[in-house]
Amino acid sequence: MDELWQFLAVMAALSTGSQAITQQMKKRIVFLHLQAKAKPNDSKWDELYEDALRKLNVQLLSGVNGTALAALAQVHPLQILKLTPSWTTWGPPWLGNTFDYLSAGVLVAYGGPWFHDLLGILREYKVQLRNLPVAKQGK
Repeated sequence: MDELWQFLAVMAALSTGSQAITQQMKKRIVFLHLQAKAKPNDSKWDELYEDALRKLNVQLLSGVNGTALAALAQVHPLQILKLTPSWTTWGPPWLGNTFDYLSAGVLVAYGGPWFHDLLGILREYKVQLRNLPVAKQGK
């Protein structure tokens, strides 16, 4: 169980760091169109397309930042959980490490909503447990 808590702590730290870096890059990198437009477009479809493109670019940038942070900190997320991915046996060690860092970047970029949904399910489960009628003891 300690491995799970360590994994969650490391991934939360990477996610927070990646989010902070992405927020700063959103303000400064103009060519990726990461900022929302001040004036709306004439067409609703153009506005939806630009919004979807902006969200995609932010997610990709978050994944790249998560991968870079994992590489700098030398985090191997699956090895924290004592899992041995198949790519660790491929060729040179740098190739396996690269895939480990990429998996950390993907978990950082796309794992946030999944963990949020899982937390919502656990909260709802706790509410349901509190609302169950308590059986009378001794009868």
